Amino acid sequence: MVKVIGVQFNSSLKTYDFKPGRHKVVLNDHVVVETVQGIEVGKVIYTDKEVEARELEEPHKEIIRVADDKDISRWNKMREEGDSYMPLFRQKVSELGLDMKPISVEFSFDGDRAIFFFTAENRVDFRELIKVLSRGAQKQVVMRQIGPRDEAKLLGGYGICGQRVCCDRFLTQAESVSMDMAREQYETNVNANKVTGLCGRLMCCLAFEEGEKKVKK
Repeated sequence: MVKVIGVQFNSSLKTYDFKPGRHKVVLNDHVVVETVQGIEVGKVIYTDKEVEARELEEPHKEIIRVADDKDISRWNKMREEGDSYMPLFRQKVSELGLDMKPISVEFSFDGDRAIFFFTAENRVDFRELIKVLSRGAQKQVVMRQIGPRDEAKLLGGYGICGQRVCCDRFLTQAESVSMDMAREQYETNVNANKVTGLCGRLMCCLAFEEGEKKVKK
């Protein structure tokens, strides 16, 4: 068995496993790790998870270090610089008449790349957009399409319960939610407005309630 920690990045609900190595890591720490996209900073979502070593296609990488004040300062600076490119992103999408919705811009921790997040119903040819954005940002541009739930995590907000949306607060993965879950939890006809989250999908908390019912049985 191998002990790993779960690291989540700003832009995704997905959690990635890393080995803590010699570092002492606790929940909500920020850690510096090497990813396929380069050096990044992520937040620790869980610790001491055990996985079978023989089940791993590739060995988990160890974290580089627990982020210190200098790392966090740089990380926040890169996030702020990324935010400053949102007006350019929206402007160029509009000028080129592209059927896509700009969501956010992030600069990589090393400052070499600008990641432009968007949603779209259909496939989008953004080759010309990449050229324009590359000239404006003076960095390697990566276009990344995300789903409605990741959009809700990135933008944040509050649900009808008055709490911050679960995907922004604590979820480590997108929940599988069905309309049957909603029907089972409402004695009368289901009101769509009551079971739809900010993302336009069924609320993740329906899955929590379903789990509680199974436990009680």
